[in-house]
Amino acid sequence: MWNRIGPKLVNGSIILMHSGTKHTATSLDMLITNIKEAGFEIVRVSDIILTEKYTIDHTGTQQSN
Repeated sequence: MWNRIGPKLVNGSIILMHSGTKHTATSLDMLITNIKEAGFEIVRVSDIILTEKYTIDHTGTQQSN
């Protein structure tokens, strides 16, 4: 799982994990550790999305107006 996620991480990345899948629960601790060791901070989606005065560019990234 980390081999697929790690190389794609950038600031603002959102990782969607489904709670009912076979390896999610057993992989969570490893993923959190690796994400932090890579220098990233884990925050809630509500902490990073813009809710007012924004547009979305062609890549799907929110831009503050």
